[in-house]
Amino acid sequence: MDSATFRSWLAERGCRFDPFGADERGHGHGAVTVHREGRTAKLPLVGSNKAVDPETARAICQALELDWAELPGPQSRA
Repeated sequence: MDSATFRSWLAERGCRFDPFGADERGHGHGAVTVHREGRTAKLPLVGSNKAVDPETARAICQALELDWAELPGPQSRA
C-alpha cells in the first residue's frame, strides 16, 4: 500500500501526525511521529506514491493498538 493511503487510513482512526523535533533532524532518515490515544509510533517518511513496507505498517498498527488486518489491500493477511 502506498504511503498516502496508509496515512489516510491512520487519520480515519483518530491518529495525529507530528514531525520529529528539531533535535532529531540530521540523524538518519526522516520520520513522522504518529499519536493515538496516548500511544506513539514512528512512520518513516517516503514519497506519497511509494510503498510502505508491510512489516513496518504491521509494527505501527501493533504499537497503536490497531487491527492491521483491516488495512486496505489484499484480504489474505487475516
